[in-house]
Amino acid sequence: MARVNPGYRGLADVDTVGQIRFSDASIAARQEINAPDLIMGDWDHDAYVYGPIEVGGSISGPVTETFAAAGTGVFDWGCKRIGDCGTLQEYDMTLYYFCGAPDCGNTYRSRTFTEMQINSMNFSVAAGDIANFSIDLIGTSAGAWSTGDPPAFQEAEKLITWDKTSVQIALGDTSPDVDVACLDFSNFDFTISNNIETVYSLGQPNLFPFELVPGLRTITGSISVYNTPTFDGADTWDDYLAANISTITFNIGDISIDMKVRFHRVEPASAVGPIISTVAFTGVTHQDGDPWEG
Repeated sequence: MARVNPGYRGLADVDTVGQIRFSDASIAARQEINAPDLIMGDWDHDAYVYGPIEVGGSISGPVTETFAAAGTGVFDWGCKRIGDCGTLQEYDMTLYYFCGAPDCGNTYRSRTFTEMQINSMNFSVAAGDIANFSIDLIGTSAGAWSTGDPPAFQEAEKLITWDKTSVQIALGDTSPDVDVACLDFSNFDFTISNNIETVYSLGQPNLFPFELVPGLRTITGSISVYNTPTFDGADTWDDYLAANISTITFNIGDISIDMKVRFHRVEPASAVGPIISTVAFTGVTHQDGDPWEG
């Protein structure tokens, strides 16, 4: 047996959501030890304090067909607000780091993190490339390590390419007549942030977070289109972008998501090669329907 084992057998197993393949993961329980400067009759620090324990990290990688299948629960996990108070779904997640036992050191290969919530999730795709995701997670505790090998994930599955993703724009009711059917998209990305705050309480039994409190949800992103979308004139297009709520429908695999947004001003770029204009957007007004409400 090798002294150093590979990590390609690693995966994330999330309750209800299922197994997630990734290219990078950095989920851990992190804690700082602070040594304050005190007048203590010596020249070395010998007073210390443990900081709060922060549980979380990120998972990222290409979007697979399984990941983008309807009903997998990934978007529900990161988007759906529950009840009048808008709480988030929370699931336990077991992260498998590697397979096999090294000659030296311990044989711990996985760890379970409890009550994990998605703080933010990002999706991006460029024409001619594969779709990618990144998820930032926060939890309340890190459980015991395990010596069990990761479950076998041997099903072949295709990565989602740009031809399996699409974007449609429905203009606001008061928008001028802009021919969005003539838009050809080169890039699309968006980030949904739940702005979770970790809460600690006096007298709690440990230094893990006492509670996780979701904040105001923010939706940001950008669309890049070929040429400069003038149609009825740049002024008309800009007036539409600044003044009206529109709906972006993002389709990836079997999943379709509607986002109500306001567009920013067009930012055209001129260079050797195709002319590409970028339009940023910000989510506004109440997001309803699936997967936003529960």
